[in-house]
Amino acid sequence: VVEQSAAELRLDDRDAPVHSLRNHAVAFAVCLGLGFAFTLPGSLSLNSGLLGNPGDNFQHAWFLWHFARAVLHGQNPFYTHLMFYPTRVNLSWSTTDPLAGILAFPLSVFAGPVAAYNFSLILQLALAAFCARLLCLRISRNEIAALIGGMLFGFSPYLVAQALQHLSLVTAFPIPLFVLALDRIVSGESRSWRAGIPLGIALLLVAFAHYDYAAICVVFAVLLLAIEIWQRFQSGIQLFVARVWKPIAAGAATFLIGFAPLLWMMLGTPSEMPLPRKPGHIEVMSADVLGFAIPSWNHVFFGKFARGWNPDLFLAGVEGTVYIGAIVLALAVLGFWKRRKTNQAWAIRATILAFAFWLLSLGPRLHVLGHELSVPGPAAILFDLPFAKFISAPARFDVVVALCLAILSSLAVKYLIESPEFRTLRYWLVPLIVALVIADYLTIPFPRSSTVDPGKGYSASRTNPVIYGCAVPRQLQSGAILTFPMLSAPYCLRSMWMQTSDRGKFAIVDGYLSYSPPDVWKPFWNVRILRSLMSLEGIYRTPIDTTADAASAATTIRELNLSAAVVFDSPEPEQDAGVSYMEKVFGVKPERAGTCTIFRLKPPSDAPSEDPAK
Repeated sequence: VVEQSAAELRLDDRDAPVHSLRNHAVAFAVCLGLGFAFTLPGSLSLNSGLLGNPGDNFQHAWFLWHFARAVLHGQNPFYTHLMFYPTRVNLSWSTTDPLAGILAFPLSVFAGPVAAYNFSLILQLALAAFCARLLCLRISRNEIAALIGGMLFGFSPYLVAQALQHLSLVTAFPIPLFVLALDRIVSGESRSWRAGIPLGIALLLVAFAHYDYAAICVVFAVLLLAIEIWQRFQSGIQLFVARVWKPIAAGAATFLIGFAPLLWMMLGTPSEMPLPRKPGHIEVMSADVLGFAIPSWNHVFFGKFARGWNPDLFLAGVEGTVYIGAIVLALAVLGFWKRRKTNQAWAIRATILAFAFWLLSLGPRLHVLGHELSVPGPAAILFDLPFAKFISAPARFDVVVALCLAILSSLAVKYLIESPEFRTLRYWLVPLIVALVIADYLTIPFPRSSTVDPGKGYSASRTNPVIYGCAVPRQLQSGAILTFPMLSAPYCLRSMWMQTSDRGKFAIVDGYLSYSPPDVWKPFWNVRILRSLMSLEGIYRTPIDTTADAASAATTIRELNLSAAVVFDSPEPEQDAGVSYMEKVFGVKPERAGTCTIFRLKPPSDAPSEDPAK
């Protein structure tokens, strides 16, 4: 009997990896299916338009496309001449999505920018849920509880709201991996310095997702270590510090070595460094004190109700969505209360960290129901630090709140499944919880942006309605294209998308970056036509002399290697002024082309023949 039992035990040990792999595969399939469900109906046709509201999603789609293009051409993807031509633009400070770009590379090459962006967005939601499940599985030791916890993080209102605009902020899956690696060190599972290497790699992945998330993870690690030291205040502090300092140092060294090339690009040229966010911007992008109870406008049941509230509640847009919901909040409370003894470490950690990061998300000044109070927030000291001024939205600290609530909720589900008190109810109680959470978190129909006209969804000229966007004729797809309006949204994004649609066969003189150096336009100040166009747009306040500008047109065309000028459809006074100015200065008759007006400019005879991006 003993020999038979030993043989069965060895068989179970041998089959355990197979079962584990099968469980992971099923869990990922569920997460991916939920990703498609949460982005319906656009997820049914990945080429029909960009998922999300028109705006920054076009910028992130450009970054994915540019990353793949640069790699294929053997170029550094953190620099480009494709925008703000002919200057070289440093993209390392901006949200260039390198991690999402690597994962989406095959689709970017073979399926095009629209499908690559849409599938990447769905994949990032699924990966965030799956990796949070791995963390919850380590903590709860229950497959069903872990899957529910992963779902609560990956499809939390915070991440789904960010999916409307910001792919880089949806790329949150390295955060639970970082916490997972940190927990292995803190718990003493591995005392070797080698345990710090996965921690450093995870933090590196976080930084390649979004720099804000990297700073948030560093704050998380500091607070977690502080909690552990506080709990060991009267016994074992020296032993704990002696056990963790080597792997922590190894993790920091691993991160710095891996991040060093990008850090050099960011800091190597001081003139390319952007300005930090202004205090007013940071305050607007902070969470409301009662934001956890305020649903987004896209909420299935409460969206119409929320639209009638104080508009100041929604000034931050998607950044201010930190809704939790009654079901998840109740699960988190239950998870803490029932597991504060049996799973004491993480029940206490997750509760303290959730509360701390909720306070940080409130920003430097408190807001309650959209009304600013004359009370500084707990994060006021943090945002006095130089590095914190580059965290453009304090509400992003809520990503840790969502993760901690997912951990506590997984502990609650574990209790409901395993407790004898609920043995007869567990077969319908857990499905009921899942159904209620999905009903609360699902925001369908998920918006979709038209790739015809990134500004309006669809556009029409004043004489003939059209359903196609601005298209530069093939014979003009060389050199650079001058567009107007130049810097005002959404027109700068329209020019970037026009460039993407034509596979980067031309550069653009304008563009948009989330972080740009203050003197990005200084080289163009001496170009009369550019200065006049920006004055016409209201950016500068200088007089416009069309006669002098016309005299400089030939020189401008040669210096900027212009093959065409484009005036996008915009409010009539602005559009008419742009068309009239271009016609007078370049002496060329305008041509209608979908949602824009094009002026054909004769390429200079000495124009370089190579790709302008090179």
